Amino acid sequence: MKLKYISWLPAVIIMGIIFMYSSKPAVNSDESSMFYANQILDVYEKITGNEIEGAEREKNLEDINHIVRKSAHFIEYGVLACFVAFHFFVSKRKRIHILLLATAISAIYAATDEFHQLFVSGRSGQMKDVLLDSSGAFTGALTFCLIITVLQRKKQTKIRQQ
Repeated sequence: MKLKYISWLPAVIIMGIIFMYSSKPAVNSDESSMFYANQILDVYEKITGNEIEGAEREKNLEDINHIVRKSAHFIEYGVLACFVAFHFFVSKRKRIHILLLATAISAIYAATDEFHQLFVSGRSGQMKDVLLDSSGAFTGALTFCLIITVLQRKKQTKIRQQ
């Protein structure tokens, strides 16, 4: 089977994973990210030797949890855009088209995902999350294009040296 026909598969898998996490009720989703927030705060306390307790700990956990959640949005859409970009690279598109198409498709998926969250218990669709997701998508697609450019130039230099 030709690579260009299955090159969508990684992007579709990531979309499925995003959909699965978006389908979790708010309480479950918050518990997942709070686990990581606790781990981060525990590491901070071990490194600094400064144990944080009470209301200050709760406030710090809320702040870290927010960062964890927003970082996850940014990163997951960056990864999605890389996989979409991979398909367009395999399909031999120009780099500018790869960048624009991967960003646009990922941003559209982000908007549909936020719409989907309107129907999940305790969740809401947020335009600011679509913007954050789209920023992650652009960053992922741009990173993919830059890596491809560097690798292709390196290959051309190697060929010229032979």
